Amino acid sequence: MVFLVRFVAVLFISFAITNYLIFSWKTANIDLNPLKTNNQCYVPEWNRKNTQSTSSSYWNTFSKWLWIKLNLSNQNIHNNTETSILAAYVYPDQISISLFSQHLARQEMYCRYFDCKQKEIPGTAWLGRVFPESVVECPRKYGAEFVSVSKNLEEKAPTPVRLTFRVYDEPVHELSVCMSPMYGNQSTWLQIVDFIEHHKLEGASYFYFYVGQISKYDERMLNDYVRTGEVEVTRLQDKYERVFMAWQFLQIQDCHLRSKYHSKWTVFIDIDERIATNGQKMVEVLRSIQDPTIGDVQLQSLSVVRDQDYPDKYLNLEKLEKELIFKKFNDSIDPVWQGLKTIIRPNKIGIMGIHAAVAQYPGIRTLQLNSTQAVLRHLRSTKNRVFGSDWHITPNENGTLPVLKKRPLPDEFCKVLREAIVKRVLHVYEIIPVNCSTIPIELTETIRHPDPCEQSWAQF
Repeated sequence: MVFLVRFVAVLFISFAITNYLIFSWKTANIDLNPLKTNNQCYVPEWNRKNTQSTSSSYWNTFSKWLWIKLNLSNQNIHNNTETSILAAYVYPDQISISLFSQHLARQEMYCRYFDCKQKEIPGTAWLGRVFPESVVECPRKYGAEFVSVSKNLEEKAPTPVRLTFRVYDEPVHELSVCMSPMYGNQSTWLQIVDFIEHHKLEGASYFYFYVGQISKYDERMLNDYVRTGEVEVTRLQDKYERVFMAWQFLQIQDCHLRSKYHSKWTVFIDIDERIATNGQKMVEVLRSIQDPTIGDVQLQSLSVVRDQDYPDKYLNLEKLEKELIFKKFNDSIDPVWQGLKTIIRPNKIGIMGIHAAVAQYPGIRTLQLNSTQAVLRHLRSTKNRVFGSDWHITPNENGTLPVLKKRPLPDEFCKVLREAIVKRVLHVYEIIPVNCSTIPIELTETIRHPDPCEQSWAQF
């Protein structure tokens, strides 16, 4: 019996090593000849680099091979048939390409490299594969500024996209926020400002927003944060329509790549969720984690009753005061691990999911925070929930109703948050009309502009 167990173990290890060597051989088909770049292209110092593989670690490579064998990333929930590219990121030792396509996991794909003139660099195509879903990892190539992908070398590659710079020695941001895709017709202007200003007070300094649908009115608020450099907006648009969940799976993978090397810690949450700490900012809690093996931190979910809709538009300061989200919604049930969300170290996580990391690199582990340190306040609607709106009045397994308790944010936090929200809302939506008496007469006499008090814009 012992002999049989040993034999099976040796057989399994031999099989694993054989498959790993085959995988390595398939993904090591790189041309080591010096690249001949277009003389018209200036190649900056950071872009004068070639790598021979997509990983500098044997164990990371073996882990990826194992994740592929275990089929850890397979989201065949969309039927688009063309390969199209969302974005591409250049890191110190590799490039990652994010696809709109969501049905290609584990399929082979060629990385194609282009110079500053979008001319393909001869002899640089490299055979990789899609993994995790919607992601192709590629080695770096000297002088490559644009990249694309193709299923074979004979087909014309889709229009290449410019590489997004992520070759940082140290992360630019200590804590950033990946916000799930914005869709639907609900009002979001007040949610946006509350969401951003709240998390700024918790130490977040950058926000990755993904937008599928948004009204012009709500977009004004979002654009103002883009103006001040705090928000980066990615438009989710493709010729193939898809269900909402398909977009979120795509957004999760892309934002993981987008925040990698750009942010030390990244939290993945929705617009109706707020991190809330007790005495310390979230960024201070993260700073206290000195163990380098911690790759992700999990927070319990605290469901807060939201039994009213948000206002469609800003009307005046008096009404805004009554609609402030953090004042209006505070009834909640006890925190639970169901529906948890995660803050990750992007470069320590191999595959990210909606609620938690799907795969970590070797030696990396998870830390669960106690609810006294931090929770995730989830403003759950009692009117429009996809998974049921009567969650707050549904009996538990033992037949008792959930116990609601008021849990307001700390007074000082609310005071600072209120000032920040009011300041931003007034700046964006309190429009001051044209003062016709101050318009110089030259405007009408010199360039024949119509009277601005009668017609603000010329007709072309």
